[in-house]
Amino acid sequence: MSARRPLDPTRDARILDAVLELIAEAGYVSMTIDAVAARSGTSKATIYRRWRNKREIAIAAMTRYHANRTAWSVDTGTFRGDLAAHVHRFAEVLRGFDGRLAVGLVQARAADPDLIDELETRFSSGARLPQEVVDRAVERGELLAPVDAGLFEEVVASVVFMRWLWRLPLEPEFLDHVVDDLVLPVLSRRPGCRRSSP
Repeated sequence: MSARRPLDPTRDARILDAVLELIAEAGYVSMTIDAVAARSGTSKATIYRRWRNKREIAIAAMTRYHANRTAWSVDTGTFRGDLAAHVHRFAEVLRGFDGRLAVGLVQARAADPDLIDELETRFSSGARLPQEVVDRAVERGELLAPVDAGLFEEVVASVVFMRWLWRLPLEPEFLDHVVDDLVLPVLSRRPGCRRSSP
């Protein structure tokens, strides 16, 4: 009886990295298992023993990607400064691999809406404001009462991402406009005025 071939501990990583690269390069719709196998140097049979279809392997790749990312936080000493830091950070992230990956996934909204629904449930857009930023602003007296930190993501992810998607510049002046004219007014409005539930 021949000895069993030892498992390659890097195999899954190569496969999932290939998935992300292909989504970022050509989009989720164009990403195929054949292409993943070729890029990762594995066989289709090996891939299908681990994942049943494109959706499963895309979710696995995104899960690993998010698990390996380091948390980012900042405390500038003011609410406005914290908001600006997070807006500028989101723009910086969009300009890199995350931006290309986001565009590659956007097209899946029509092709596989269940995939996008699951990814949005599991992961933040990258524009999520930590609740501690709001809590610090309340402690410093910059906000009269806690506000829904999710409003930050609604505004920033919509405005900044769409501008980036249309290849318009994310210059510092525009990002400061987002902070001063959109985000701050929304988050500083009087207590009790919150989003209505869907």
